[in-house]
Amino acid sequence: MADQKILRLGEKAPSEEMAALKETVASCMQCGTCSASCPVTRAMDYTPREIMRLIMTDMEEAVLGSQTMWVCASCYSCAARCPRDIEITDLMLRLRSIAIKKGYQPRADVAFYRHFMSIVRRYGRMLEPELMIRYGLTTNPLKLLGMAPIGLTMLRRGKLAFKPDLIKGRREVREIFDRVEGGGE
Repeated sequence: MADQKILRLGEKAPSEEMAALKETVASCMQCGTCSASCPVTRAMDYTPREIMRLIMTDMEEAVLGSQTMWVCASCYSCAARCPRDIEITDLMLRLRSIAIKKGYQPRADVAFYRHFMSIVRRYGRMLEPELMIRYGLTTNPLKLLGMAPIGLTMLRRGKLAFKPDLIKGRREVREIFDRVEGGGE
């Protein structure tokens, strides 16, 4: 009981970004379907339903300081089953963006997430060698050197490519990222 956080309602007004999210979740009736649908709630510090409630009650620091948005698998199970049609997965993506802008420290695996998403944004698909190089340089450059023999073997066998296969619709993929990062306008 001693390590539980005490949350006080209405300590300060929500930021502009959080006020916009509050409007998005205003129709949530706290049924818990999102949390029941989520395959990763056990790894979250707050369930999706609890995050929605924290947003409604202006608990910005608790929301942005939580790991829930980083743990979200982005599988859309919650959004597909929400009786109020709230796009909860998109909300989690927006929370990630707000948290990064406000300097909240996510778990160490956020480096992977950031690099993964920036590559998908650029190419419309994943380019594994670039991801591994960026992630390795960010987290542990020496470990990256140790992985070089495996990478060279995969390259020699044609399992890796240094140039991405460019997809049609890359512009549309970038527009999706812009909408999510811009708050869905």
